[in-house]
Amino acid sequence: MTDEYPAYLDELEIGEERSVRKRIGELRAEIDALAKSLEGARKAKRILYVGGDDLRGEVVRFLAEDLGLKVRPAGDDPGGLWLQGEDGQDWCLVEVAESETGNATKEQLAGTMLRRARSGGTEGGPALLVVNTYRSGRTIEDRDQPVGSDVVRRAAEDNVLVTRTVDLVRLGLRAAQGFPGGDQLTEALRGGGGWLEVDASLTATAHRAPAGSTLLAS
Repeated sequence: MTDEYPAYLDELEIGEERSVRKRIGELRAEIDALAKSLEGARKAKRILYVGGDDLRGEVVRFLAEDLGLKVRPAGDDPGGLWLQGEDGQDWCLVEVAESETGNATKEQLAGTMLRRARSGGTEGGPALLVVNTYRSGRTIEDRDQPVGSDVVRRAAEDNVLVTRTVDLVRLGLRAAQGFPGGDQLTEALRGGGGWLEVDASLTATAHRAPAGSTLLAS
């Protein structure tokens, strides 16, 4: 004979037993929903800590799922990515880079320009450089450092738009709240090179040194 509680005794309800069981079921459902929401938030932030091929894969997923953009790997160019328009045509090269202890660099810009030249795309056409900056940083403050003015100036001259992974995550937050996200990235790319910054208040600004900065429409 076992001392475990027999399930059939639940048929004999005492006091508020039925409402308690119902409430427990509701709380479990709520916990499951919250756990899924937390899992989704952490998934969106993978782009901030992975590197190498995993980072490239996360950039593809983020651009497509979080920002609603069409992106494809360049089959004949390992590591190369393209944004596509509604007509399915490639229109913007995407380069992915990382920096363990620093910011976006001119060397990364040069690599983007070289890939663009080798791709056979339009000379001087738009390019997006996504950099996972200060990857080894231990706080958001450590990692949320502005792109250097010399890099922004060079990017503007070469029609390369630089954005940090933290900028992309914040752009995704804007999109999740019903504000422009992918559209703002497209607008910034079509406006020329520089740095697309999204600050802690989720304000998006396209820095076009030496021409100045442009606050993008909300």
